[in-house]
Amino acid sequence: MASNIDYLTPMLRMELWDVDPAAYRYTDVWLSTALVVSVKSLQRWWNNRYLVDSTNTVVSRNADITYTFAEPPIIESSDEMPLILMAAFLIKNGTLENSSWSVSTWRDAEYYVSNTEGGKLKDTSLQRTWERLLSYLKPPSKRLNAGSRVSFDGIGADETT
Repeated sequence: MASNIDYLTPMLRMELWDVDPAAYRYTDVWLSTALVVSVKSLQRWWNNRYLVDSTNTVVSRNADITYTFAEPPIIESSDEMPLILMAAFLIKNGTLENSSWSVSTWRDAEYYVSNTEGGKLKDTSLQRTWERLLSYLKPPSKRLNAGSRVSFDGIGADETT
């Protein structure tokens, strides 16, 4: 599935340190999918700043939002890094979940084998990516909007008599 924000793929590969074309860990399709899911994941954080069509291949700017720079590119340069970090977080999280089944410790009378350090390193990498993302963006809160006070024909209004 190719999308119109695939121009961010090289930067995402750099963030994941997947830079050897002869031995890529992630396919272009997976990275493209991660970028689109990243846009969807950040919609709540960005108040639907970018929209994704029903085919999940076209990302567009929300016409109701004012942007600093005109298109192209679709994603404003100041929004690229948070988008890439969210995509990297999603990929690393999936990789950590997938590899968690192979993290274990084994021991017998002569040998001790443990690969739990690899799991800890992946978890630390995931946490660092999340913290970097939070350095760019403030997460959405679960609080309601502040209330407003409305006066109805003198009810609740200050009356001077």
